[in-house]
Amino acid sequence: MTKKGRTLCLYGAKGGIGKSIIALNLAGVSVENGNKTLLLDFAIHTGCLSMMVDTEIKNTLYNLVDDISNNRFKRICDYVYNYNENLDIIPAPKDPRQGNKINSRYLGLILEKVKSQYDIIIIDTGCKMDEVNIVTLDSVDEILFIIDNDVFTLKNTRSILNIFSDCNITNYKVLLNMSNNFTTPYFTLNDIKKVIGANVDYYLTKDLFIKDISSYLYNCKIPSMDKNFNKKHKSDYKTMELILRDLKEGGSDEKD
Repeated sequence: MTKKGRTLCLYGAKGGIGKSIIALNLAGVSVENGNKTLLLDFAIHTGCLSMMVDTEIKNTLYNLVDDISNNRFKRICDYVYNYNENLDIIPAPKDPRQGNKINSRYLGLILEKVKSQYDIIIIDTGCKMDEVNIVTLDSVDEILFIIDNDVFTLKNTRSILNIFSDCNITNYKVLLNMSNNFTTPYFTLNDIKKVIGANVDYYLTKDLFIKDISSYLYNCKIPSMDKNFNKKHKSDYKTMELILRDLKEGGSDEKD
């Protein structure tokens, strides 16, 4: 029997909804709960997660795909940045021109390779419905669809969820990120459900807004791994634990 990790893709219908910060915090909570965790940055033209390892980047997703396609690949560990004992990161290219050269057909293969080495694999993505995201959405175990309380986000979300329905994509859950809104919310929770035509499965509160997030990022620190984070944001921490628990319980940990 071989261990098989679980893959979670974070996706949203619009940029600027806090998706990358949520990916970082989920990874931190995953590690704090004892999971060997990998962060994959499939936002190949923006690479927000790369900020976490900016001065240490040697190889990126571009190098990994390039070596696989040219039969130079040997081990996944040659391409990861080791953040700590239980967290590795494969960053997106620093040069967006390299992102254009990434052949998306190898992304599913990469996900299969890392499943045997990690308990949890968290994938950040861009907001476009391009080939990279289509391959990613088709390859992962679960999709965490991020929304906020913004009319344009919700309008775009409704359109994407209609596409999901047409394509029979059902392995997604919706996370409402209220920590991304700095003013009085436009819509109630019931309004949001009606607009997007789907349930809201998880909810991050406005209290999770992190005023000094730039300090965390510039110092390569993940907020949820701060010793005071759990106490300060107890409700939201539990929500992230629930997301990870649901992910792990959604499939078998082992395969033949």
